[in-house]
Amino acid sequence: MVQSQSGYGELSGRHSVARYCRPRALLSDGRPARAAFLLRPDEAYLSTNWLEYFHAVDRPAQLDGVRQALAGKGFRMSRAARFAVLNVGAAVDLSRDLLDAPLRFIALGEPRDPSHTGIYGYTAHHTAVAAALAGAVAPDGLYPAII
Repeated sequence: MVQSQSGYGELSGRHSVARYCRPRALLSDGRPARAAFLLRPDEAYLSTNWLEYFHAVDRPAQLDGVRQALAGKGFRMSRAARFAVLNVGAAVDLSRDLLDAPLRFIALGEPRDPSHTGIYGYTAHHTAVAAALAGAVAPDGLYPAII
């Protein structure tokens, strides 16, 4: 992570984030649709969670940390929902041809969700970016929201 003067940090390319994908934002085969990565018109960033924040050695343990953080702040998860894992470097690379400036993954942190991260650099009108992010989720990068 690169530390900024504000105390927040920008994630480097070797890091990963998880995006909670509601059931209606999943395709019939369980992969995320572009809707899972679309911003609402009033949003400045897309919420995700920084997996390496939890310092766990394996992905299931990192996702357990995300589940606990989300539950701790009252976020209700669905059994049919999935976490889609994105590598930050791959996501930044694929967006270069679609945007004037690369995407930025900023660790925002919250008292009850210190792994909270935002993807900055695109808007609700950048549907091609949302589709590219959804397509960047590897088949083995999907995990149940509730175990």
